[in-house]
Amino acid sequence: MGVNPRKFGLDRDVRWNATYLMLKHLMPHRETFSVWVTTNYPLKDGESLLTNKHWDIAKKILAFLEQFHDSTVVLSGVYYPTSLLILHHVLEIASHLSRYQFDNDLRFVVNPMKDKFLAY
Repeated sequence: MGVNPRKFGLDRDVRWNATYLMLKHLMPHRETFSVWVTTNYPLKDGESLLTNKHWDIAKKILAFLEQFHDSTVVLSGVYYPTSLLILHHVLEIASHLSRYQFDNDLRFVVNPMKDKFLAY
């Protein structure tokens, strides 16, 4: 009540940044979305289909993808020289992958990413 209707972007398999943008726009509406899911998809034992653990993982994924989104936006610039920025962002991404490589929720995704990153 008192909240304007909002359409959220859909996740797309071919565009990784769609996941980032979807989560970014969804997070401010966390409570409203949780109430909607609980109301429309009730479980028999009174538990919610969408728990705080799910939101914590979504927040972690959002934070992880943010570095890649920001670097992509900067390095896709048209009206300023990006060649000077490449090394800076490559080092930021390397540091970012190292920071998340031991995270219990993300390590199975991050370690193959880091291996491929180091190969190039």
